[in-house]
Amino acid sequence: MIVIPGRGFSSNVYVVEDELVAVIDAGCPEDFEHITSLMRKEGIDPASVRFLVNTHCHYDHAGGDHAFVRLSGCLVMAHAVDGGVIGGGDDIVSCAEMFGSRLTPVRVGRKLADGDEIGLGRCSLRVIHTPGHTAGSICLLLREEGILFSGDTVFSDGFGRTDLPTGDQDDLVSSLRRLLHQPFRKLFPGHGEISEDGKESVRAALEVLACSDRGKS
Repeated sequence: MIVIPGRGFSSNVYVVEDELVAVIDAGCPEDFEHITSLMRKEGIDPASVRFLVNTHCHYDHAGGDHAFVRLSGCLVMAHAVDGGVIGGGDDIVSCAEMFGSRLTPVRVGRKLADGDEIGLGRCSLRVIHTPGHTAGSICLLLREEGILFSGDTVFSDGFGRTDLPTGDQDDLVSSLRRLLHQPFRKLFPGHGEISEDGKESVRAALEVLACSDRGKS
């Protein structure tokens, strides 16, 4: 696996190599050359990418999709809800406009649902629908390694905003509670550092959200 930390606003990018190569989130398009250069240095040809899986539709995660598709012809995947945003090039819901840019539309060839498996060979990624940051946010469980790729649902030291289009705090709380029952140890988030104790990161996020709710009452 290759971990490519995000630069600036761009998301972390994860490359999972088995019999097939999958990229989890593409980052911003201006980072594409940086991302593919690091892949080559690690011995993976970016043109060999078979699957590109988006954890959600925001520009800092999906803005680079079109560059990967142009290079490799990879199959783009996203939850059905956020896949419509990516496929439609929606600059508002994707927050591309907020980043001062435009989202280049990309065909989402496989629209994912909760419980789907993305087979890579000996291992697979299981889709967990975790609405809250966006309505179509997902996490991806690499069960064989005890790893959860969490997008912006939860970070090592926080959680994604819920005040952007299709975000919902109550949904996020429900999603985080559900994650506590998933079989993972390490958390590989959409931004920031990897958490070696992913469940503790989820518990901490829930505690902050609980305090926020108490503050409103």
